[in-house]
Amino acid sequence: MNICKIQEFNKRCRRIAALRTDNIYELTRMRIVRVMRECEGNVQLSAEKSGCSPGTIRRYMNFVPFEHLLNDPALADRFDWRTMDSRRWKKLLRRHPDFISRMSKKQKSILSHREKVDIIIAHPLLADYLGIADLEEFSLAELLIYRPEFAARCDLSTVVGCAARNLLLKRPEFFDRLDISTLLPYHWTLLAKGQPVIKQKMKEKLPEEWPLNYQIHYLQFHPEFEKEFIYWDKIEDADLADLKRRQPEIFDRRFNCGLARAIPTTESSR
Repeated sequence: MNICKIQEFNKRCRRIAALRTDNIYELTRMRIVRVMRECEGNVQLSAEKSGCSPGTIRRYMNFVPFEHLLNDPALADRFDWRTMDSRRWKKLLRRHPDFISRMSKKQKSILSHREKVDIIIAHPLLADYLGIADLEEFSLAELLIYRPEFAARCDLSTVVGCAARNLLLKRPEFFDRLDISTLLPYHWTLLAKGQPVIKQKMKEKLPEEWPLNYQIHYLQFHPEFEKEFIYWDKIEDADLADLKRRQPEIFDRRFNCGLARAIPTTESSR
């Protein structure tokens, strides 16, 4: 007897057994359904009360795996929604945004800022449901890189430092809306290479309008600025290492000759 015939025979036996009132499988299923109702659909708790594994509970309740729901949203009523975590919600909503209606406030709160942004980038209309007002600086910068239309609804004053650098490298049009004084000298170096339009904007400003860190960056590449620069005691050690590497003569005059404070000679890693 081949495998196909064995499988067909087993199916026939199960169909016959299902018609019997003392069918052990049907009795077990009914008991599991009753326990699930008592436990308000909690699979783990039902498994403990029934003395079986969560997998057995799902099998008797005819729950489908998450991967099946992901491929076929019509199986929504056969899926155990209590198994959803933030990673699953992100995957599901990116592919099927209509399932936002099944997400409770508590489930929304478990999403990280990055997961919210990933969902909103894929489906901007979900921003009203997930909320963007409380996004931290890096997540907000990531959102504006891909969805700059949300800028009017965001507080850009929270995008500072490295987050501001990330945003400006991709979206230089936000230059006039960010606090550029929070950018570090090496941020300005990256922006000067990656966004010539920002470099041009700074050239159009008077030197006295430049933030301190931009002046430090500018000094590293323009030795003639030494005569105008006055903030020698405010240069951080990491930036002094960059100055020594790029302008060794200025470094020797200002630091090795005692014209400014002494510094360590090793570079600081960022």
